[in-house]
Amino acid sequence: MNGGVDPLPCGTDRDALVSLAVDGGDRALAAHAAGCPHCAPVLARARAQWADVGAAAAAPVATPPGLADRALAAVRSVRGTGGVVELAQEGGALLVADGVVALLARTAAVEFLSAGGGHLRSVTTGPGTVELGLSIRFGEVVGQLAERLRAFVTAELAPHLGARVPRVDVRVEDVTYPPSG
Repeated sequence: MNGGVDPLPCGTDRDALVSLAVDGGDRALAAHAAGCPHCAPVLARARAQWADVGAAAAAPVATPPGLADRALAAVRSVRGTGGVVELAQEGGALLVADGVVALLARTAAVEFLSAGGGHLRSVTTGPGTVELGLSIRFGEVVGQLAERLRAFVTAELAPHLGARVPRVDVRVEDVTYPPSG
């Protein structure tokens, strides 16, 4: 019928039949396919497969435990809590939003963790604190990793915040296991 890339013996393109199964728009093709011994089985198979796709799409998917908390923590770290860090300067003060402090801490933590050991899951700020939420690899010595991360992030924040560097806390939120195999 349309001589496409993969025509059936009658000339109808298989892709056109799949499109017909999905959105049903072409009335002339539908009329042809209904009576064609080549098109009818291809269209029936495409409709059955599309029904499977629709059923899979309609099936409810459970939200993984903790996902909402992690998503909200990530959003809060970008927005911050509305607080500021005040940096004294000659002639006045510089106010740095805690969301900026969170972004600086996130950048430093991601850089540190890129060498391995864990994955940053969240950054939250509070009065005088930054909390880093981690997922660590099984087998990591938690205390050593946390202390090295804390020292690195504190050192990275110091040039930006001077004496007003917040306390950096590390919270382990999850442990990941190496792939088996």
